[in-house]
Amino acid sequence: MARMTVRERIEAALRHEPVDQIPFTIYQGMIPHDHPTTRRLRELGLGYACRPGLVTSETPHVTAEWVEYEEAGVRFGRSTLKTPGGEVYATHRLGAAYGSSWYVDHYVKRSEDYRVVEFWVRDTVYRADYEAYQRTKEEVGDAGYVCGNFGYSPLMEMRVALLGIERFAMDQFDYPELFHSLLAALMEKQREAYPLIAASPAEVVIYCGNCVPEVLGRGFADYCLPCYDALGEMLHARGKKLGCHLDANNAYWAKAVEASRLDVIEAFTPAPDTDMSLAEARAAWPRKTLWINFPSSLHLASPARIKGAAREMIASVAPARGVIVGITENIPEDRWEASLTAIAEALHEIGPAG
Repeated sequence: MARMTVRERIEAALRHEPVDQIPFTIYQGMIPHDHPTTRRLRELGLGYACRPGLVTSETPHVTAEWVEYEEAGVRFGRSTLKTPGGEVYATHRLGAAYGSSWYVDHYVKRSEDYRVVEFWVRDTVYRADYEAYQRTKEEVGDAGYVCGNFGYSPLMEMRVALLGIERFAMDQFDYPELFHSLLAALMEKQREAYPLIAASPAEVVIYCGNCVPEVLGRGFADYCLPCYDALGEMLHARGKKLGCHLDANNAYWAKAVEASRLDVIEAFTPAPDTDMSLAEARAAWPRKTLWINFPSSLHLASPARIKGAAREMIASVAPARGVIVGITENIPEDRWEASLTAIAEALHEIGPAG
C-alpha cells in the first residue's frame, strides 16, 4: 500500500477503510513543535488533532468581566457576569496543560443565583464563525486532522461550569424546579446553534465529553444523548459525522451509545485506565470510529512495555479498521519522548491494518 499522509489515514479510518498504518495523533501544543524527537515522531507518523470552535456567542444584556490575579505564587482568573437582576462569578486556577484551567468555585453558589445564570443563558445569541476552523485547517494541512468543536452539552455545562459536582448532585433533589428550569433553558438555547454547526465546513464535529457514569447516571441517557442525536441528525443530513469525548468508564451506557447518532468515540481510554478494553469497545460499537486516548498510566512504563501494550491493543481488534490512536491527556515532561516514540514505533512496525 502506498504511504499515506496523516490526514489521509484519519479520513480513511473515519470511513473504516484500510490504512497503511494506524493513525497516531496528539493535540496541538502538548509537545514542543520544533524538537528533534518531535520531528522523528512525525517521520514515524505522528500528526496533530485540532478542535477549533465553529460558533461565537454574545449576550446583549449581560456584561462579562475577566480579571487575573496571583495569590501565593498561584495564578487565578475570575469571571463575573453582570445582569439587570444581579451578578454571579466563577474563579479559575490557571496554568494547566495546553492552556486549560480548572474551576475553584462556580457561578451558582446559592439558590438565588439560578435566576441570574438562567437570564444569562437565555440572553445568549450564537453566530457562525468558521474563521478559526479554516485557518487551522490551512496551518495543519496534511500533517493532521481538524474537527469542529462545540463544547459541553447542557447537563455537562451545568456539572462542569455552572454548579460544580456537589451542587450538581444535591440541587437535583434540593431545588429540582430551579435545576431543571436552567437545564431546559440551556437545551433550548444550544439547539439554536445546531444549524450553524451543521452548515460549517467541518466534516467531523466533537460535541461534549468528560462524562462520568458515577456522576451522571441515567442523566446521560435522559439529557446528553438527546442533544447528541439532535445535532447528529443535522450533521448526517449533510454527510458529516458527530463525535464525543468519552474518556471515562463507558460500560454502563455502552448500549445507549451504540444506539445513538454518535459516529466517533473520541478520547476513548481503554483498560487498564477504564472499565472497557479496546476489544470490548469494538464489540460494543462495531459501527463507530474509536479515536482512542492511549492509557495515561502506561506512559510511566518502560518503552518495551509501552510498545508491547500498543501491539496488544491493535492485535485485539485486528484488522483494526476505524481505529485511531491519540494522546488527549498531558504526559509527564520526563516521559513524553520515550513513551511517544515507543507508541509511534509500534504502530509504524505493525504497518497496514485491514
